[in-house]
Amino acid sequence: MKMDMNKKSKLGFVDENQFSGSINYSFPLSKISWLKVGGPVDILFRPKNLDDLSRFLSLIPDEVDIMPIGACSNLLVRDGGLSGVAVKLGGSFSEIEINNNQVKLGAGNFSSKVAVHLSELGYDLSFLRTIPGTIGGAIAMNAGCYGKYIGDYVRSIEGVSKSGEIIRLSKENLQFRYRSSRLPDNFIVTSAILKPKIEKKEAIEEKMKEMLSKREETQPIKKATCGSTFKNPDGKSSLMLEDSLDFKAWSLIDRAGLRGKKMGKAMVSKKHPNFLINLGGATSEEMESLGEYVRKSVYEKFKVSLDWEVIRVGRKQN
Repeated sequence: MKMDMNKKSKLGFVDENQFSGSINYSFPLSKISWLKVGGPVDILFRPKNLDDLSRFLSLIPDEVDIMPIGACSNLLVRDGGLSGVAVKLGGSFSEIEINNNQVKLGAGNFSSKVAVHLSELGYDLSFLRTIPGTIGGAIAMNAGCYGKYIGDYVRSIEGVSKSGEIIRLSKENLQFRYRSSRLPDNFIVTSAILKPKIEKKEAIEEKMKEMLSKREETQPIKKATCGSTFKNPDGKSSLMLEDSLDFKAWSLIDRAGLRGKKMGKAMVSKKHPNFLINLGGATSEEMESLGEYVRKSVYEKFKVSLDWEVIRVGRKQN
């Protein structure tokens, strides 16, 4: 699908040949979304390298929004699509470098692959093994599970601002909280330096094996889903063995009787109630409406508000 020339002009692109990366106009995000829903983004840019990304961002008009989309694993893109520019980092942002027991990770790395690669070298970031998406996305939302968060290990990050400036931010700048970090607006994380714990390879592998087994047992990993839909109201990541379920999102949804609840082609997972599933052919509106129904039902029954963990972006269909 091509974008009309007037819209291209408004977005400030005169000579696409000045960039080494790929540019797609009106790209349907349903093609890369884990939920398999969502309308088109005005422009999808895949930079070839850091300089390419910096140059690209420096030429975008101030009024045009920029959004990194990572693996699109935690995004619910609405049916009307996304205005502005989405940036997706590829292989040239997938470096893994080790220096003085600190690890530099490109933001385009998949979290699970990082966990496996580092385990071979005796570095323990095992909790990343079951987290979908990229390192960049994990930093943006302070991804975590089983009581561990990526923010616990981050020392600094590097990224590119809307003006194209390459900036380094310390852990203190990022102010990591449960499922959030404080990144500048329109900022693209390109790499991060982490300090993982050192442990024997066999011990790390055993932990990852246990996590994968637990995940397969309790989560609908073979379905079209974005993972956990809502944050835990107690502000804590779920543990392997939970001593209190009163303020875990999945438990609240379950006790509200919503396992298997359907709305069109969207469904609350029977296996894990904090997962919404696209049964095939669902719209973003159905997914979001079902989520809002869950929030309303839980509040009416328990007077507890569930906040979305999945990031909802874009325009609703007219």
